[in-house]
Amino acid sequence: MGVARFLLRRILSGLAMLPPLSVLVFAAIEVLPGDAAVYALAGQNPSAELLAQTRHRLGLDRSAPERYLDWLAGLVHGDLGRSAINGQSVSAVIEGRIGNTVILGVLVVLLMMPLALGIGAFAGTREGRAGDRVLSLVTLCFVAVPEFVLAAALIAVFAFALKVLPATSIFPVEDSPLAHPTILVLPTTTLALVAASGASRQVRVGVADVMRSRYVEMARLKGLPERRVVLRHVIPNAVGPSLQVLAGSVGVVIGGSVIVETVFSYPGLGSALAAAVTTRDFALVEGIVMLLAAVLVVAYTAADLAVTLLTPKLRTAL
Repeated sequence: MGVARFLLRRILSGLAMLPPLSVLVFAAIEVLPGDAAVYALAGQNPSAELLAQTRHRLGLDRSAPERYLDWLAGLVHGDLGRSAINGQSVSAVIEGRIGNTVILGVLVVLLMMPLALGIGAFAGTREGRAGDRVLSLVTLCFVAVPEFVLAAALIAVFAFALKVLPATSIFPVEDSPLAHPTILVLPTTTLALVAASGASRQVRVGVADVMRSRYVEMARLKGLPERRVVLRHVIPNAVGPSLQVLAGSVGVVIGGSVIVETVFSYPGLGSALAAAVTTRDFALVEGIVMLLAAVLVVAYTAADLAVTLLTPKLRTAL
């Protein structure tokens, strides 16, 4: 098939999911109670006439299919529309916040990946022992606890009790969050712990399966030291499937960022999405969701390609 053809097929199959997703998001916004015109006129105590004029200006007096098709036509021409609340272009909102979200996401992934691989490999090579049981219990607790609960606990401990870190992640608009590193510690830790805990449990299963394989038993029978068996035979063969697990954790990071950015008042795409849903700002919700979905498509495609190239049987089938 070839790497290029394989990659093209994966990308096209991922992109094919975006149109149905946009329809689902639009339908979800439509069934929510509330009206974007009411939020746009918040604090003005608008009359019925002013409300009707605002709904007309925003196009809310048209049928739902018309509004969706109008937005879709703009998307085809590269126009994501305008926010119903402040009139700002959706592209400008995304441009102003995407850098902050990218910084947070990269830091989370850089912390989450070694944590997940290290914990998973350690527990998997000690299946059934005390270390495995303790780590399995700890990671299960982090998986079960919602992000906002863990965030609140970290704030209570490190911001209020110990007073070593700020409780919020607010910084000047003109600055980069990297210029204020302390504001990144708690949101990064929250997302990394949740994502790494879920991924490490899957990595543990993969490592444990490899540990029970025949070629590992043969390596032991040949007299190889256990450390060498793990490093040369177990870890390399468990890395491939683990990449897909780690790619799936990107979805956890993206979903969790909406909650974590809101809790810490971090000015990223996640907090903008949460605010847009609250105010029924359809164009902004659609624009951010489509962007995040595209990022997921890229992440899963990259993971599939990496697994294929690292697995001899799959690589030779290309």
